[in-house]
Amino acid sequence: MSTADVEHNILRQTEAAKSLLSSLRDQGVDDDAELVADAIEGETNLLEAISAAIAQLDECDVLIAGLKAKESEFEARRKSIERRSERVRALIEQAMPATDQTSLKLPTATLSLTKRAPGLIVVDEADIPAKYWVEQPRPAPKLDKKALIADLRDANAAKGYDWREVAETRPYRQSRHHA
Repeated sequence: MSTADVEHNILRQTEAAKSLLSSLRDQGVDDDAELVADAIEGETNLLEAISAAIAQLDECDVLIAGLKAKESEFEARRKSIERRSERVRALIEQAMPATDQTSLKLPTATLSLTKRAPGLIVVDEADIPAKYWVEQPRPAPKLDKKALIADLRDANAAKGYDWREVAETRPYRQSRHHA
């Protein structure tokens, strides 16, 4: 089943289960959790839709693991090619001055050697005078939301905040059962 089909099916079955639950509420029997669960299982395909969604999650996990392995493989290959490129470039840079060539015109490229300014190598930073150091800005302070919430719950008033109603979320735990 495609991801779109799984998503569509679980949405459809969730709506069917919500409609059934509403009907059970209208009949006044929604307080019996076992009856509600049996009705949802018997009258909708929600459990099957969730099972298909879990199978889709398993497939996603396998694909993610495979892609991560390929990314590592491609990264190693890219680094190997980069090292090869650096070696070839270095060999060209060595060959030209060794043969007193400052410029080469080839059908595919024109190469020329130029004098580079010497690079700076810092041996001991402690010996460098302060005038050569640039002051860096400090990172901005970060709000400690956990401490603020704890103080607010303990009735220690603070300004500059407001409570916001958040939709209830329920994380689910999944244990895998393999047949």
